Amino acid sequence: MHPLASAFLVPCAVLVQAVPPVSSPAPSTPPPDVAIVPGGGAPARAPATGSMLVDRYRSAEVETLLARPDVRDAKDGSRDAARLAAMRLERETEVVRASMRELCRTGLAKDASKESRAQALETLRGLRGPIELGEALVALEGNANTPDLLARDREVRRALLLALAEDESFGQPALVRLGVTAGEKVRNDAVAALPARISPDAEREVAHHLAGDRELFVNRAAGIAGAHAGAGLIPSLIAAQSTPPRQKRGDEAWIALGKSVSYIAGAVPVVGDASGAFQPIAGTIFEGSVLRIMESVVVIYRTEVYYSLRRVVERETGQPAPAFGWDQQLWIRWYEQDFPRLAAAAAARRSHEEVLGSTRSEPDAAGVER
Repeated sequence: MHPLASAFLVPCAVLVQAVPPVSSPAPSTPPPDVAIVPGGGAPARAPATGSMLVDRYRSAEVETLLARPDVRDAKDGSRDAARLAAMRLERETEVVRASMRELCRTGLAKDASKESRAQALETLRGLRGPIELGEALVALEGNANTPDLLARDREVRRALLLALAEDESFGQPALVRLGVTAGEKVRNDAVAALPARISPDAEREVAHHLAGDRELFVNRAAGIAGAHAGAGLIPSLIAAQSTPPRQKRGDEAWIALGKSVSYIAGAVPVVGDASGAFQPIAGTIFEGSVLRIMESVVVIYRTEVYYSLRRVVERETGQPAPAFGWDQQLWIRWYEQDFPRLAAAAAARRSHEEVLGSTRSEPDAAGVER
């Protein structure tokens, strides 16, 4: 489970409130958070979870999970704190997973009413935290028994992507991952949902894909970096401009340029009744040249990464990027020696422009603006 998961469920023991007997009972309406116990028992106050998802979609399975008490050790009355926290986190995950199943069943089914669907979409937009967002991704991507709502339903997709964009530690890295590896519809909407400047966790996800060996994913990650990343990704973009030289052994390919010329290479005598002849044997000779390629060194220069690097540099410094091409050593030296000064000067200019933009001049008594 994601290490940044935060607990959002309170202890789930059901509290039973005793009602003292009265001589002449009067009808009354219980509070909204009070449930009537079947069989005429006292009302039980439902535990508040603080989660819109869990509070709205409480199936019987969810109620059972919420009513399950914390696990205690039979010997000393308490378990190890870390283990107890892990077990609580596991129960919270089970509760969220069951609530997501209920949401998909009642709010996103084909026969769901407009009100139920609208409430489900609102709930998806309000998801928060790695547990809720992670379980929503798993549930909506579908499996062998459930449809892929993330790819098929645009309203569902946009609601979840908006919720992911609000979460910097889990949601935005998930958007980057979808923007690199998902299908076309999901990928385009995920990139469009990213904020203008992504979080440091999302930048680390971009750097992870830039360091990969799949050219398609590298180029897509570079596109995200060029549009949404800051100076922290410049070293990763410098390193991803080209691949390390890879040497290959033996013959790899050949190219032949020329033509084939036929000639008589020999003859076979043929003897018949009172006759004789020769059957010619045709031969072929190649006339031209052959280019043989062997033991080559292959280097891939990624133009998409190069131009993304230039865009990030120009955005962070406010000046044209240096013309270093794909020379990594020159780029690294410039980044270490010159970039800090240029970035600081650009930040000072932007701060000064913001101050000027927020300053409003007003005329004095003589009509002169000051």
